[in-house]
Amino acid sequence: MAKAFNKIFWGSLLVFFNFYINNFDILPNFLGYLFIYLGLTGLMSYSDQFSKAKTYVLILGVVSIPLIYQFEAHITEQIEMTTNTYILMAIYMVVAFVQLGFVYHFMRGLLEIAQVAPFTSLEKKTGTLLRFYIILTIVTQIISLLILISHAFALSLAPIILVLAIVSFIVEIILLVLIRQFRSKSLEQDMN
Repeated sequence: MAKAFNKIFWGSLLVFFNFYINNFDILPNFLGYLFIYLGLTGLMSYSDQFSKAKTYVLILGVVSIPLIYQFEAHITEQIEMTTNTYILMAIYMVVAFVQLGFVYHFMRGLLEIAQVAPFTSLEKKTGTLLRFYIILTIVTQIISLLILISHAFALSLAPIILVLAIVSFIVEIILLVLIRQFRSKSLEQDMN
């Protein structure tokens, strides 16, 4: 179990960090999703939720391939909403909901492991983080939809977008820490 969590952790870390050189992602997300997929395969015997999560990870891996190239964004005083901007925003919204599906099933699987193992200290953390992640994703996508409908909202929602970006960053780090904690607990359990 610890090896599977290790793969998921490193895969999530690859997805989390984006390093671009000349607009190309040198650590492509699809590699991270491959690691996550392999890790989920190792956890399938503990919960069928991990099998469901694999489907979403496969979709994310395929969708992330064309996103290796980052289109140049020119920052001006006025936000320009081009056709490419709308298309990219729509793609990222779909990706966010697929990501939500993955995280939902992954964390439901973690909850099942926490209940059976028992990892009681991690059970409450996982449930709370799952609820918060769902709410954060939905709020973020509603705001993105408002911007997509009328770009006039973009400037007025800028402070909210900044706060959501910071909170999302923190939540992703908490998720990485949680994965590491499950790995540590599974190592302890294997030792006993």
